Amino acid sequence: MQHVSACRHINMTACPDVSEIRRGSGGSRHAFALVRDVAAQEVDASTSRQLRRAVDFLAAVRFMVEARFQPHAGRTTLRLAEVFATRMARSKDGHFPFSAEATARMLGLKRRAVFNHARYLRELGLIAYVEHGSKRNVLRSRYGANWRKEHGYRATATLFAAVAPRVWDEAMGRRIRGHGYGAQMVGVTPAGRILAVAGAQDRRRQRADDQPRRPVDNSRPCTPSVGVPQPHTSGAVDGGIKDRTRERACREKKHRGKGSTNWSAARAAAAMQEARFVRLHTWWTQGSCVRQLAYALRPCFEAGWTWEEIARELARWTVPLRPRHVASYVTSEIRRRVNTGQLYLPDGLVAPYRQPETSTWDNGATPHSPRYAAMQALKARTYRPAAARAAAALTKTRRLVTPQQEPAQKRPAPESRIPGAHPENVLLTRQEIASLIKHSPPIPAGETLWAHAEEATENRLNTERRHSTWEYNPPAPPEPR
Repeated sequence: MQHVSACRHINMTACPDVSEIRRGSGGSRHAFALVRDVAAQEVDASTSRQLRRAVDFLAAVRFMVEARFQPHAGRTTLRLAEVFATRMARSKDGHFPFSAEATARMLGLKRRAVFNHARYLRELGLIAYVEHGSKRNVLRSRYGANWRKEHGYRATATLFAAVAPRVWDEAMGRRIRGHGYGAQMVGVTPAGRILAVAGAQDRRRQRADDQPRRPVDNSRPCTPSVGVPQPHTSGAVDGGIKDRTRERACREKKHRGKGSTNWSAARAAAAMQEARFVRLHTWWTQGSCVRQLAYALRPCFEAGWTWEEIARELARWTVPLRPRHVASYVTSEIRRRVNTGQLYLPDGLVAPYRQPETSTWDNGATPHSPRYAAMQALKARTYRPAAARAAAALTKTRRLVTPQQEPAQKRPAPESRIPGAHPENVLLTRQEIASLIKHSPPIPAGETLWAHAEEATENRLNTERRHSTWEYNPPAPPEPR
């Protein structure tokens, strides 16, 4: 068996002697027996305590592997533990999933090798089962009778918990309260304190060695924060006028910043004064920044609007709540209303929305047509019957729509029975009205109309009376011979 000196971060003067550790020896305080029973490898039955940090898990794995408690564990076991340690960060409880296929691809091993070294970690009491994986399709169980092939297949993964055996805690000089997975570390022994200090010093030296060392630049006489004081002078450096007024100094400046809007300071001040009146007469703009509001209303000022007209326009917007940023809302709303035709401003003051190019997919005038043609060709190869039916329907639809697009031919006006009448006109001439009266029957009116109505009523009553009464007529006697 190897000595505990195989662990580099352990101080040999404070570490207990475990050279006589043997598997299954119950008389020694540091005795350890491999966990062969599968039932004892569960979280509920494990004698190892829970670990949440990947650093502690890797330290425990190195100690158990280098102490040769499991003869078959080695460098590959350490590599597998490093993969598990990277997955521990995803869970606050130190749990991590285990996939034999993904782990084998990551380490370049066979699935059987991955299963073997995972078994070595379980036997050393370094990992315990939280949930056993299954190849059963959980989606089929979830959907039940509604499961379809489109839902796919999904199995459950095995979940492990990172744990530490009691022998590692005793070797590190840690005081443990409790037993099993829920045990907690409550302190350290004097030997454990020495080990912890030595380990911290080693980690600090390792971090210092990992940092790249850069040479110090001593070419400059002083640090950049130190500057040589210069004497103050009011004269120009180039020997110009000594006392220049602010107005003249502003006129002499020819440089204009990038992105400037060509607004002078006086014009911007006037716009801010107008914006103050707008803010005073519009409730939802009160409390906003005058400078930002004036900048947002510049399209209206460019169009020549006064503050009264701007205030009336803002009052029409019917804003229900006060916007969080008034200037941004005004800018976006002006642009939206101008592009939708609700607000009319001169062209060029508001940037238009970029309209996507419209295409009917029937010609090659747009850059999207070749892609659409390629997609239709792929659909024709993949779904040939459906594509044929769609093409036939499209041809039929175009045949029906094409005649309707042609201009309708003018039909000749129908001939009128009245000579000289014009049906397309609203009014008739006197000659047409006289001809219409001449060829039309007279219209009954007055007494004639009432006489016709009474005659029609009498005829109707006689007909109803004749059909509603019945009179018995005896048969006539036979004629004498």
